[in-house]
Amino acid sequence: MSEYGKFRKRVYCRRCKNDTNHQILLKHTVDDEIPEYNFYMTEDYMICECMGCETVNFVKEYDDPSMHYYSPEDEEQIDHEDIQVFPPKPLTDKEETYEMKKYKHLPPLLATLYKQVVANVELKYYLLAAAGLRMIIEGICNDLSIKKGYIIDDSTGKRATDENGNEIKSSNLNGRINGLSEAKILTEGQTTILHIIRGLGNQTVHKLEEPKQGIILDALEIVEQTFYNIYELKKFDSLRDKYAKKS
Repeated sequence: MSEYGKFRKRVYCRRCKNDTNHQILLKHTVDDEIPEYNFYMTEDYMICECMGCETVNFVKEYDDPSMHYYSPEDEEQIDHEDIQVFPPKPLTDKEETYEMKKYKHLPPLLATLYKQVVANVELKYYLLAAAGLRMIIEGICNDLSIKKGYIIDDSTGKRATDENGNEIKSSNLNGRINGLSEAKILTEGQTTILHIIRGLGNQTVHKLEEPKQGIILDALEIVEQTFYNIYELKKFDSLRDKYAKKS
C-alpha cells in the first residue's frame, strides 16, 4: 500500500470496466479560503492505481461548503460529491470490449501503442485511435531500422524518378512504408494497405476529421495481421533453424 493509502470511494477503471477500489500513488492538494465569506475550497489531484488490474488513472476531487447542507425535510445532513476520473467512464450504458490479440515477440513500445489504441477504440475515441495506428506504423519502421524507401508518382502510379532516371528515395513515412517492401519484410500488396492507414492517420491529425468505427476496426485488424507477419512468424524461423541443424 502506498503512503497515501486507499481512495475513500470506488471509482471507474477503464480496464475492469467497473467501479473498483484504487490506491493513491501521488496526491497534490490545492486549498483556498475567504474568511469574511466563510468560504473555502479544496481540490485534490491524485494519480491512482486500480487495486485489481493495476491500471493507472487520474482522479480529481473538489469540495466547498455549498456541497454540504442540512435538509429540514429529511432531517439529515446532505453531502454532495464532485469526483472526476480520467479517462472518464463512457457516456453510453453499453460498454464495448475489444478482444486483444496476444503476441509473444512484439517489441514493448509497439505493445504499449497497441494497448492504447485498443483502449481508445473501447472508449470510442476514434480520432486518437487513428493517430495511434499511424504511430504504430512509424514504430514498426523504427524498430526494423527502415530509414527510407521509394515513393510513387501519383500521375503515373509508378516509382518516382529524377531527371536522370534514378529512383527518388524519401525518409518520410510514405517512403519508409515502401522501404518495408524493398527490404522484403512485407509484400507490395501489404504495404499498400499500410498506406491506407497512413492516409487515415494523416486525415485525422491534419484535418481533425473523426473516422467511422468500422474503418478504425478494419485498420486495427490490418495492423494486427502486420504484427503477426513481421514478429510472430519469427517462431517459425527458429523452428526451421532448429531442424536445419539436425539434418
